[in-house]
Amino acid sequence: MNARTSAARAARAALVALPLFANACGSEPDAAPQDPTLIFGPTPAVDEDRRADVVAVSLRATSTTLEVAPGLSGAFTTYSGKLPGPLIRAKRGDTLRVHFENTLDEPTTIHWHGVRVPNSMDGAPDVSQPPVPPGGTFDYAFQLPDAGLFWYHPHYDSVKGLGGGMYGALLVSDPAEPSDIGDEVVLVLSDASLDDAGSATASTPDLKTLLAGREGSTLLVNGKVYPTLQATPGRRQRWRVLNAARSRYFKLGLSGHAFTLIGGDGGLNGQVSEVAEPLIVPGERLDLVITPKGDPGERIDLMSVAYSRGMPLAPSKPEALLQVELVAGSPSSAATLPALPSNVRALDTSGASSVAISLTTSADSGELQMGINGVPFGESEPIHAKVLDTQVWEVENKTPYSHPFHLHGFFFQPLDDSDVPLEPIAQKDTLDIGPLSRRRFVVSYDDRPGMWMFHCHILDHAEAGMMGMIHLAH
Repeated sequence: MNARTSAARAARAALVALPLFANACGSEPDAAPQDPTLIFGPTPAVDEDRRADVVAVSLRATSTTLEVAPGLSGAFTTYSGKLPGPLIRAKRGDTLRVHFENTLDEPTTIHWHGVRVPNSMDGAPDVSQPPVPPGGTFDYAFQLPDAGLFWYHPHYDSVKGLGGGMYGALLVSDPAEPSDIGDEVVLVLSDASLDDAGSATASTPDLKTLLAGREGSTLLVNGKVYPTLQATPGRRQRWRVLNAARSRYFKLGLSGHAFTLIGGDGGLNGQVSEVAEPLIVPGERLDLVITPKGDPGERIDLMSVAYSRGMPLAPSKPEALLQVELVAGSPSSAATLPALPSNVRALDTSGASSVAISLTTSADSGELQMGINGVPFGESEPIHAKVLDTQVWEVENKTPYSHPFHLHGFFFQPLDDSDVPLEPIAQKDTLDIGPLSRRRFVVSYDDRPGMWMFHCHILDHAEAGMMGMIHLAH
């Protein structure tokens, strides 16, 4: 246990925080709740529209001083003064309207990571929209065609934005899902680097730091250091987990427990599967079910387990993310999970065209230059496709360390070397490409033409050139 974690535990009772619990209506309780079925998560956004099929929220990019643990405060850039930004809740099929105001002294945008938005709503600066200038506004509006956990973050100076605290979750529910999967818990994982002045700003990195990607020394769950989550033995919880870190991989471990993986980036998977220590890479989401075991009064740490992303990067050290406190209460009414409705079907690859790309890096000149097929972003030609096309991609990682590959605007399905979908069949927008390895996936484009980005979601790597474009035309 490191000194920071020890201090956080000792100061638990004095924690001054954004509300860690909210009742079903989203209001803050007067006292610490005793009911473990209450939601643990980010501050909910306020829906400004009374229509049943429209969610309207306002977001403001602003600088804010926040306390993440007793005696540990920082100057963050945030959405609406919250860390993470307000949790937006909606239903599949709803229209989301977001009035965005930029009060920072530099331009920014909002990218709706994982949402199948129209190209003009994607938030890619100078590709899908002009950057929103200081003092400017922009109105985002689009339908939400899929259920799942998505998120929003800037796509202008992304390393600084995410490192400063600009990220938030969008949870889209499906009314067709059973109500007894488990008590819903949203976990936004991230990290921060607080300098001597208490500012969560990104320092100028050296070559070694860029190769690894900047990681903060302070781990955060829902914007707090080592918070406490209440749980009842035998009562299922559904953990909706988002990795909003700039570069950090999280491998999750809970002593004496296994996780049931039911979904991820694009909603429910085709099958459920058991996972002892699930890995979640930057930009990715996991939909996990956990049944707490033990006696009331016990406390168990959810750990970020030691993990190596490859050479020459040092393995991460095990650290506690949050404390699960077991409390008395009623167990789940059913001993087994209910049947889960999944619309995931294997995509047909028989008529697909092929795309082969390589993730590359060079530091011959003393400056890190990353790219696609040896060419940095801005100098490369786009990959061409037409609406309704299906493509099978093979992404080769020519570096000795992992890269989380992210595709804007579309889901894809991972394949094995024979182009058979990997099980569980999943809709993905972010996929880990291991050191010196290849991954294959199939993507089918619907009728949303435009220029769509793909890039490494270690954001230092994207900004160093590991990014490309798809030109999708009629």
